[in-house]
Amino acid sequence: MLVGFPAILAIALALRAAEPSALSPSLTADLDGDGTKETARATAARGSVRLEILDAAGRRLADAKAPAPPGAVVPITLTSAPLGSPGALVVLVAATDTMACRTVWRYRDGTLASLPIRGAGGKELPACAPPAGWTEEFRAEEGRPSVLVRERVEKTSRGTLRIREVYDFAGFSLELDPKRSSTQIEGIPIPSWYSATFYTRGALETLAVRYGLAAMRPETTLHIEADAPRGVFALRFDGPSGSVVAPVEAYSKTGDIVTLAVRAGDKPGQAVVRLGGAEGHVPLEVRVQGLGKGLDQVYAPASAYKSSAHQVFPTAADELAAEELSGLWTDSQGKSQTITTEGESPYRVRMEGAVYRLDMDHAAAPMDVLLLPEIGGGRPWGLVLRGANNIERIPVVCSGEGAAFACRPDGDGQTLRRLGARVNVR
Repeated sequence: MLVGFPAILAIALALRAAEPSALSPSLTADLDGDGTKETARATAARGSVRLEILDAAGRRLADAKAPAPPGAVVPITLTSAPLGSPGALVVLVAATDTMACRTVWRYRDGTLASLPIRGAGGKELPACAPPAGWTEEFRAEEGRPSVLVRERVEKTSRGTLRIREVYDFAGFSLELDPKRSSTQIEGIPIPSWYSATFYTRGALETLAVRYGLAAMRPETTLHIEADAPRGVFALRFDGPSGSVVAPVEAYSKTGDIVTLAVRAGDKPGQAVVRLGGAEGHVPLEVRVQGLGKGLDQVYAPASAYKSSAHQVFPTAADELAAEELSGLWTDSQGKSQTITTEGESPYRVRMEGAVYRLDMDHAAAPMDVLLLPEIGGGRPWGLVLRGANNIERIPVVCSGEGAAFACRPDGDGQTLRRLGARVNVR
């Protein structure tokens, strides 16, 4: 409900601004767009601020309580931000050297309401927080509501990190606009791309035939590390000989193609990324050149086509859960059972009343994937994929932790086939 920011806020407003006051700052503007002017007045109290809206005769039209840092005397600033059409927002800041409390208000139809400011994922920013290097201003845009712009510059081990966040007025809130927001490290933009594991063509061909998935494990995988808050933008390759990290040194974009200059140690290279998706933020292919044997390949995420839609999965295990395991199955005695996916990535599957996570990394031959119980008391299973629509389910026992974790067969396997499917068993 109340919105604040982690900073001693520097506010520059296009309409008008008031100097900080420890008493009762005020401003006058047509706040509700009815053609007459109202006065907003803030009065400090211990631990809070009383905000009032008054008419031209000084009669109170509405009031509300806003948060403030603790202390007997807290400086208050009142400012207004135009809405593009008649009306304006009221911005209240109560700040000390160690804490800032920030709220944005809209007066309309005789009611004074605070506007939440929501960041990534719709998470509401806190009302009060200590300084964190942010500067902030509302910027007027002709014919449109003012936008809130937050910026921060800091030095990191990777260079100068610049973060710019733009929040649009949405009637009852201020919402982060990803398209106008940006994070740069040494002038290189860090994109907010869909996060996925990228596989070689050979690995994806193995995944598609649903047979012998152990052949995927020696193949190199690629992750695009784009961590804006930490200023990280790099390609990470994981293969049999370990990990190689290639930081991004240059970025250029033409249409849906992004070209990255990267460097692994003293070896420069290039990665050409083809983007897709409704917002153009899903990497569909990464073509790497110049980094040497084993790394120079074409990589793509696990995906599936449904009608005209191209669905991309974060991992191969997610694709298996959704596209292969989910459905109605029957065993050799004709007993049927349903396997369903649950939650968001990484997907879990529900089978016989228990919920399992999928593990492809620790599945030893002949098993292709492990089902490890998380909810419902089920036992662990190893799955052997024998082409599409045909599975052998093997009971296993597991031991060890981390890299030493392993599972071994503990009984006879059971064949499951998708109900209604014609299956060629290998």
